[in-house]
Amino acid sequence: MSVSRNRVNPGQPSIPGSSGRRYGGVDSQERQRQRKLKLVEAALAVFGEQGFHQSTVRDVCKQAQLTSRYFYESFDSMGALFKEVYAQIHRELMQQTIMSLASCQPEPDKLAEAALRTFFEFIRDDPRRARVALIDALNVGENMVELADKASQDYAHLIAGFMLQMFPRLSQSGLDHQVIADGLVGANTRIATQWVADRCKTPVDDVLRNALSIFKACTMYARTLEAQTLPPQNNAAPA
Repeated sequence: MSVSRNRVNPGQPSIPGSSGRRYGGVDSQERQRQRKLKLVEAALAVFGEQGFHQSTVRDVCKQAQLTSRYFYESFDSMGALFKEVYAQIHRELMQQTIMSLASCQPEPDKLAEAALRTFFEFIRDDPRRARVALIDALNVGENMVELADKASQDYAHLIAGFMLQMFPRLSQSGLDHQVIADGLVGANTRIATQWVADRCKTPVDDVLRNALSIFKACTMYARTLEAQTLPPQNNAAPA
């Protein structure tokens, strides 16, 4: 079977060894899982180097050292594979972010710095992630915009949760924790995207300092509003 350069498979072929037989002590489901992982790893390399629109099934299979029949065993199109790669990047970043927050002092600026450093270092350490998550994700189609929006919402909800915990009275001043969190995520994504477009030439500490200034401005304003909504202290001596 020749390897198609089209992104959509016309039909899923039969897979030898799919009857559940064991080879080397590994059953068919585990072998399929391992092949799928190889394809996802290969796709990250191919998409990260060439971009989604310049990549083909042949490219991914060559990188994974698998035939096309094993591609279609797990994915019905290149778009489906891209979604899986994107989802994996999102999971890894979210896990690292939560770990960094869990080990951080429960103070707004410290938490923001920890989360932002995790994000920028995650991108810097493997620029292929940035190509997939920040650039191609918005141009792939096949509902990728919705998936990217969902990932942004996950981070916005995380920020909003911390804001609500630390500044519970902001709503009394007419502010919405979720709207502010959405804005912070959007600003940070724009900074990161431009940094990637410049091939991460600016040192990560400089990028972090500038991104953090937006978060610090928000926390400073939030502290001011919280102080204004505190009830006046009653200094009169009890009767």
